[in-house]
Amino acid sequence: MKEKSGLDSIQSAFLELASSVGLTIDEMNSEIKENGQFEWIIDYKNSLSEQHEYDLSKLLMYFDIHRRARRNNDQLTAFAALLHAGISAPNLKNLFENIEDEIDKVMFRDSRFKWPEIPENYKFPESYQAEKS
Repeated sequence: MKEKSGLDSIQSAFLELASSVGLTIDEMNSEIKENGQFEWIIDYKNSLSEQHEYDLSKLLMYFDIHRRARRNNDQLTAFAALLHAGISAPNLKNLFENIEDEIDKVMFRDSRFKWPEIPENYKFPESYQAEKS
């Protein structure tokens, strides 16, 4: 199996963690809170890296249009481009908020996941800090 990289490695980490307590991707996608929202926020069937790349490219495209329109003194297009950028930017923000929410879920909100106490002055072992080869 090919090692996932970029943001997809985050999805892989959560899938591995869920699997360690006996959850499948289908079970994760079907867990619903009492308020009707999904328990697992990240979409595990689609690539986070691809979604990020798409959303970022759209945002950058709108800012490029804005800049070119301003140089051409085209206020309407410049304004419309900023409007579209303002609609695109939250997609990127939400992606990272979803990751943060998933971290919070597995650390604190879901009792299926058990964690040791972190000792005072804990440091990562050097072997984990070594550069990937």
